[in-house]
Amino acid sequence: MWKYIFFGLIIWLGIYVFKQKRAQSNTPKTNDTPEAADKVEDMVQCATCAVHLPRSEAFLVGGTFYCSKAHVQSK
Repeated sequence: MWKYIFFGLIIWLGIYVFKQKRAQSNTPKTNDTPEAADKVEDMVQCATCAVHLPRSEAFLVGGTFYCSKAHVQSK
């Protein structure tokens, strides 16, 4: 009788551990780490078309931001 109880507990424990591992692997990864906060950039607005874009991708001409070279030339 104890043999069946022991095997039942082993099977239950195996299923429990399997479900816990599966639940942990399905959780989405968040970017709440301090390293992710360092990667946040300021957004700027194009003076011609009013599109918002990261500062690193914008063209700065005469203190004004543009989203493309074509908009710089059309000023």
